[in-house]
Amino acid sequence: MRRALAIFFVFISFQVSGQGVLDWWDQLHNYPDAAGPDRSRYINLSPGYLGPNAMIMPSLPNMTIDNEFWVQALGQTHAGNGDKTQNFFLKGNFPLARDRVMLYITSVPYETWEVTPETRDERRMMGLGGKGGNTGDVAYGVIFKVFREKHWLPFNFGFRLHTKTTTGGNLTNARSTDNSLYQWEGNFSKTMIEKEEEKLLLKASLGFVTWQTNKNRLPGGSNHNQNDAPYYGFGVEYLNRSWLLSSDVVGYTGYLGNRDYPHFFRTQVQYRFNRLALRTEYNYGLQSWDWNTFSLGVRYYILELLD
Repeated sequence: MRRALAIFFVFISFQVSGQGVLDWWDQLHNYPDAAGPDRSRYINLSPGYLGPNAMIMPSLPNMTIDNEFWVQALGQTHAGNGDKTQNFFLKGNFPLARDRVMLYITSVPYETWEVTPETRDERRMMGLGGKGGNTGDVAYGVIFKVFREKHWLPFNFGFRLHTKTTTGGNLTNARSTDNSLYQWEGNFSKTMIEKEEEKLLLKASLGFVTWQTNKNRLPGGSNHNQNDAPYYGFGVEYLNRSWLLSSDVVGYTGYLGNRDYPHFFRTQVQYRFNRLALRTEYNYGLQSWDWNTFSLGVRYYILELLD
């Protein structure tokens, strides 16, 4: 009996202390009167109100189909929007049909972050200290090449289907959406220069992005359960022997107007020797995407898919 009472009082003490931890948050955000008793519904599921790894846009494809199996590991640092984040970024490329179909998988296995008090309160984060660590999302996509350049059409054309899973954690601190994201797009590329060890091509993309939001009617929130956005991008890619240089501007524009129109300018530089390549990337955030991201790492080429 004494043991049962002791367990009961310990449980009650944890409940009381747990409630007290969020007293500051309840008062600041008028909980539960503002948007109901579910605290997670107070988070704005929009790119400009989440961490930099919550709604990552995939790199713009060149539609020539990469026929090599490879894996990539990068270290990344993001700065801006009152948020400093560091993380690992992994990517694998898996050709399924030579010159026709490829699958890629990306992951943010772990991130650490620290935000200013102003950003913490604006995002309605529940961690008073404004810093921590958590896992990120796994995402994947399939690229289908439909037309090869100078066969039927004067340019390459194909489709990409991309989606983000819900493996990312820490929704209560606005680090992930805890909902899927879907992206459909048509992609074009046109070769402008093609020599034995040199190639220059232009690439473009038009598509559609959709994701679930929190219907909370709070400032920066949404009156709907879903946001849809046209997606677009334009870029250039240059290959010279072992060097690869690629730049693009991509973005999408949601219809809610709550910082749901991220655009960014990205540049990738890679030097390859044999099966190993050194790679660096720089992303400059535009409009509601206010982070600048620097990435550095390696890519290892395993083998090439044969006919």
